[in-house]
Amino acid sequence: MDEELIQISEEIFREVISRLTLHLRFMDIALNRYIFAADATEFRCDGRVFHYAPIALIKMFRNDPRKVTRGYLHIVLHSVFQHPYFADNRRPSLWNLACDIAVEEVIRQLGLECTERDDRAETDRILDRIRQAVPAFTAPKIYHWLEDLQQDEIKLMAPLFHFDEHDTWYHLRNVTGSREKLFGDEVKDDSSAAGNNIFDKASHDTGERKEGEDPSQKDAEIRQIRNALKDWKEISEKIETDLELFQKEHGDRTEALIQSLEALHREKYDYSAFLKKFMQSGEKMQINDEDFDTIFYTYGLQLYRNLPLIEPLEFRETSSVRELVIAIDTSGSVQGKTVQSFLQKTYDLFQQRENFFSRFCIHIIQCDMVIRDVSIIRTARQFEQYIEKVEIKGLGGTDFRPVFNYVEEELKNHRFRRLGGLLYFTDGDGIYPKHKPSWRTAFLFTSDDKNITVPPWAIKYILEGEE
Repeated sequence: MDEELIQISEEIFREVISRLTLHLRFMDIALNRYIFAADATEFRCDGRVFHYAPIALIKMFRNDPRKVTRGYLHIVLHSVFQHPYFADNRRPSLWNLACDIAVEEVIRQLGLECTERDDRAETDRILDRIRQAVPAFTAPKIYHWLEDLQQDEIKLMAPLFHFDEHDTWYHLRNVTGSREKLFGDEVKDDSSAAGNNIFDKASHDTGERKEGEDPSQKDAEIRQIRNALKDWKEISEKIETDLELFQKEHGDRTEALIQSLEALHREKYDYSAFLKKFMQSGEKMQINDEDFDTIFYTYGLQLYRNLPLIEPLEFRETSSVRELVIAIDTSGSVQGKTVQSFLQKTYDLFQQRENFFSRFCIHIIQCDMVIRDVSIIRTARQFEQYIEKVEIKGLGGTDFRPVFNYVEEELKNHRFRRLGGLLYFTDGDGIYPKHKPSWRTAFLFTSDDKNITVPPWAIKYILEGEE
């Protein structure tokens, strides 16, 4: 590669970064994060290395410097929003376009002269259309909106927002051993599709190694991916914090950026982690490898020939569901299909992580103004049957107090011994108890309505569309 071309390219990158930093001081770390590699025919970035073609870069900058500046910010925002790391369980064509649309809307709202584009009329029309249909303008939300479009419309739309190739995103996925789920077979409740992505749990043993592949090389690559993700998490959190200082200076221009960052950081605390608040600790009959001393075990085998000095522990301390109340608001605004999806999601998360004790008790209550139905679940099979045949009863107004009175009465009669808490699935428009109960309570909503308020003693949790 011609060293002179590389030097000119690096000067262009310095100029672009300088222009953007001048206007976006809160993004200075993100803008200066990449390692540049002149080894590609198209622009592409995996969150760590920015691959480019020097001749193509120089020609583009000579013809339209704003296009290069906008494109660089486009790629940086992909990393800030961690788009490369959430490509698993997505249809590539839709995920690529959703991510491009999300970052282009942020750039549009920033309104920088150095990123202005000549063909903005058509893109503005599309962005305004999506804005009306997708108020929470994040890549996952846009992705689900795109699912309802015809393939021809998606193909026409994609070039308008495209700047860089995203194939390196799917290389990250393949390195960690995950598998693509094709459109139509996608598991939308898979936790990796939301804030709990596979790279948080990636280990050196993840995925099958191909024949002839160097294990140490793959392990090193996985470490690089995990470190890059960790860095971008910290950077995005810092940008959100710094925006509070710069928001007066930029006014409404940073609204889309703030909205995307808030959604990103909210999704990191996913529903599966949230449910752990309602579990109790206890012992389960399960081999405890963590507290098992392998040294004494192997020493006994060597010394006495197949006679271990210590046996594996048959019980382990764990957190699981023992007693829980799930209340369902059956007023007219809560639909049966939504309720069924919520119960299925909750059950699936418990099952995936073996979070039921062998003996448990879950009270599922349907209530509008009064309690309409109470079902007591004691086995996994009963839970499955309830979900399959659940019938919504009520459809009146909303009063939360009867459920709290019911739980209080059950506690007085000693029908609960170790109650984990109450999950109340609702639209939020109802009468709340005036006094704080003695158990942990959470109100779960399906929309992030800013007007919804809960009592200070309760937890408010917004269930994302994917959840």
